[in-house]
Amino acid sequence: MMSIRTKLSLWLTALVVLGTIIGMVLFESMLRQAFHDSIINRLEEDLEHVIMATHFHDGEISIDETELSIFYKPAYSGRYFQLNLPNEVIRSRSLWDQTLDIENLAKGETRVWQAKGPKNHDMQLLSVGLSSNTSNLTATLTVAQDLSIGRRVFSEIYGTKLVVNLGMLAAMIAGIFLVLRQSFQPLMRMTQTLSQLRDGDITKLELDDLPPEIVPLARSHNELLDYAANQIKRSRNNLGNLSHGLKTPLAVMQQQVEVLGLKDPELAEAMQQQLDQIRKMIERKLAAARITGSMLPAARMQLPDDLDGLTNTLGKVYSYKQLHCQFDLDTQVSRLPIHREDGMELLGNLLDNAYKWAQSRVSISVRQTTDGVKVTIEDDGPGVEDDELNLLTERGTRLDESVMGHGLGLSIVKEICEQYDIRLSFSRGQSLSGLSILLEFAQ
Repeated sequence: MMSIRTKLSLWLTALVVLGTIIGMVLFESMLRQAFHDSIINRLEEDLEHVIMATHFHDGEISIDETELSIFYKPAYSGRYFQLNLPNEVIRSRSLWDQTLDIENLAKGETRVWQAKGPKNHDMQLLSVGLSSNTSNLTATLTVAQDLSIGRRVFSEIYGTKLVVNLGMLAAMIAGIFLVLRQSFQPLMRMTQTLSQLRDGDITKLELDDLPPEIVPLARSHNELLDYAANQIKRSRNNLGNLSHGLKTPLAVMQQQVEVLGLKDPELAEAMQQQLDQIRKMIERKLAAARITGSMLPAARMQLPDDLDGLTNTLGKVYSYKQLHCQFDLDTQVSRLPIHREDGMELLGNLLDNAYKWAQSRVSISVRQTTDGVKVTIEDDGPGVEDDELNLLTERGTRLDESVMGHGLGLSIVKEICEQYDIRLSFSRGQSLSGLSILLEFAQ
């Protein structure tokens, strides 16, 4: 699913681009209309000036060029006029040898149109029909302006506006991404804070540096953490009270069983087995309650600090062997899903065995997998025979009983693995020649 930040960036960018395109189209239309209106206004002024310079006398029409603008004198200056008489055509010098194709108009009739002119340039033309009040003489006066110069100016203005708008568009898009990035920084920091909370570096979310929109969410999260902690604490207390409450009845029943053993040993033995099962069940439930109540992230075993502490201690104990311990730790794994005290006891027993039987090297590997975390401990000692490896994982089997002299304290290791549902297996080492111990922590 697309993130909110990406969605906002795309939508805002699309709106800005669309707004810029619409603005440029409207600006181009308005500029073109303004350019056309300015040309028409100038032609109307030119027409008035030429009319003022046009004189009727003795049945003839003439134009006094001394009263006209100097723009009509240079050849192909871009501003032209032409007076069409029945038998004569009077044109400005700027037309040089060109004659405009003009349609004769009646008195007072006007015409506005565009056509090709000198040098095959587009021209805007304005014509008006004239006549003498004292005679029947009629004429058509036309003024024209070359559009090429105006269009070049129009293109320069529009091009400059386009470049400016594109620059502003790029700046606005960059501003959108920058503002959104800055706006979502608190969420990114909150994500990092949640990661720290998960890893146990902190116990609750800080509300001081959060924006007001996120504070209610963070406060609710803290309240949920407090509620969960209180529920766990209450459950542990209830289980503790239950176990203490059962101790007295169990002690009385134990005494009764011992008395019964004098009269009916078989019945006493059967009842003793049931009492032992009840006692073990209570111990398991209390251990599970202790694990659940203490498995907040901050109470978990931390890597690599706790492993460094173990190996440094064992290195001093076995300093006479000059062992080298090699670490291969996955950077994605910062904590093991086990209480620190139990983890130190579990790995301490396993590493003590590795250091005891290693010749020169011990290796520790921690890997994150899709199913959880795998911890592998290997040494280059003599190892264990293949036919005896299976005996190590059997319930109730101690390693120091299976293999003479190992003294691993396997019963403690197995008990901790059972409490945390850790899969324990033994094999020959792959990188080293000795015993390889694999611990698989569920996700």
